[in-house]
Amino acid sequence: MRMWRVGSFSMGAALLLLGVFLLLTQVFNWDPAYALLSWWPMLLIVLGLEILIYLRVAKKENAVVQYDFVSIVFIGLIGTAGIVMALAHSTGILGVAEQVMKAEVRTANLPAYEERSLEGVKRIVVDSWSYPLTIEGTQEKHVSLFGTYEEENAKGPSLLKEVSDYALIEKKSDTLYISMKELPHHRFSGHLTAEATLLVPAEMKLEMDGRGHMIKVKPRQMENDWTIGGGGLVEVEVDKSANVKISAQNVNDLGQGEWENVKEDKNEEEYGPRSADMTIGKGSHTLTITRADAVDVH
Repeated sequence: MRMWRVGSFSMGAALLLLGVFLLLTQVFNWDPAYALLSWWPMLLIVLGLEILIYLRVAKKENAVVQYDFVSIVFIGLIGTAGIVMALAHSTGILGVAEQVMKAEVRTANLPAYEERSLEGVKRIVVDSWSYPLTIEGTQEKHVSLFGTYEEENAKGPSLLKEVSDYALIEKKSDTLYISMKELPHHRFSGHLTAEATLLVPAEMKLEMDGRGHMIKVKPRQMENDWTIGGGGLVEVEVDKSANVKISAQNVNDLGQGEWENVKEDKNEEEYGPRSADMTIGKGSHTLTITRADAVDVH
């Protein structure tokens, strides 16, 4: 009496087909993931054909059919893995995983912005949003915004193509509003990081919300008053020849600088926010820094 072991042939065929597919991926530079997606359904076809053929042969030859459960379980595991990969592909998870594996960290330039038409504009209002910003005074009669950003992204086009991708800029009446946006990012990757520099005409009045982030201020020869509110660490770089008064109000830490008229609001705590000022030159114009974590003057 002849005995048939169903499953042995299927396992052998599965390994053979797998080897062929992997070889073809090397020859034709196929993506192995997609090659496996195409290969695994053939396992079920081969196993089904083997069972049907052996059942038919068993009836004719009065043979005993014995199932090779080890081989069948092995094929089942491979088939299950294939189904999981197919589901991952259909839901987009496989594409995301491929994107993460191919990701690279790169530094690129922010799309530059320049506003030369400032007729009627008397003040500039800035919202720095979520990344460091440098504000620098200039004798030029236009506003410029530029910088760099770092992103972790798959090889491909940049996420930042236009100024509107990272900043909202509007002129209303006598005010130029500049609001930095949250930078675009892929759902499963980290946020982009950026550092931008804003050049402001020295004759313009400036009002800025630091949003708790680091702000660098380089007023140079100020010809108007500037106000920086709500910053994290505010670093001020000023020339000794400048004519500026720096007024720190409700600041948690007065760092470097020759501060005068220091006042501390203790209230119920041991220490509280402090206020002080510093005059450089004649102090013709005032740089006011309010509600910052710390202020350093260099």
